[in-house]
Amino acid sequence: MYGWRAKLGVMVPSSNGTMEPDYQKVNIDGVAFFYSRIKITGENKEEIENMFNQVPRAAKELADEYVDIIAFGCTGGSFIGGLKYDKKIIETIEETTGIKGTTTSTAVIKALKILDLKKIIVVTPYPDFLNEKEIKFLEGNGFKVSKIKGLGFTVPKDEEEFHPGKIYRMIKEMYTTDIDGVFISCTNFRGMDVINALETDLNVPVVTSNQATLWDMLRLVGVNEKIENYGKLLKEF
Repeated sequence: MYGWRAKLGVMVPSSNGTMEPDYQKVNIDGVAFFYSRIKITGENKEEIENMFNQVPRAAKELADEYVDIIAFGCTGGSFIGGLKYDKKIIETIEETTGIKGTTTSTAVIKALKILDLKKIIVVTPYPDFLNEKEIKFLEGNGFKVSKIKGLGFTVPKDEEEFHPGKIYRMIKEMYTTDIDGVFISCTNFRGMDVINALETDLNVPVVTSNQATLWDMLRLVGVNEKIENYGKLLKEF
């Protein structure tokens, strides 16, 4: 049986080409991933907000496989409604299926807290309106955003195809010695590919949307595997 240790269910935006390949590279004995899709084709307010309406259907599809947890695998989609919007999504998942839920934004907040990253720099592929909402969400949860840089992408394919080496260089250029860590936002952004290089070269922890979501799912279902190659979060916590 696949997933004899844990079955992780993830709701992925339909235009996201990064989250599933990221998780395919992470081999955890006895852990299997299962996915449903939420329709979205552009980074605009209307489509992002409409993701919430699709949560019950996508959650039920994952529940058919008897997954142990269901994650809403989108960062912007889980903070666009402001503080506690992520909790509203979790409540919908759990009330619809009876299965424990989480969201990417929820996982990121947990990760930043456990790593004690109070002052951070943030890199995103988002347009300005979404970056502004992200600053409010992060700072509303007690973190100081020292700098944020977004690429202004409105087409998900542009996020997916942005080379991780360029993400690395963006962060190196933004880095200052007074920050506690780095957050690379968006589940369609290839931040997981550069976590180790950044942590080695900057000597601060790095959190990414896909890394944090994976970590939160695993710990919530009681899988305490320490995973190499994806940063301090998965290796030590």
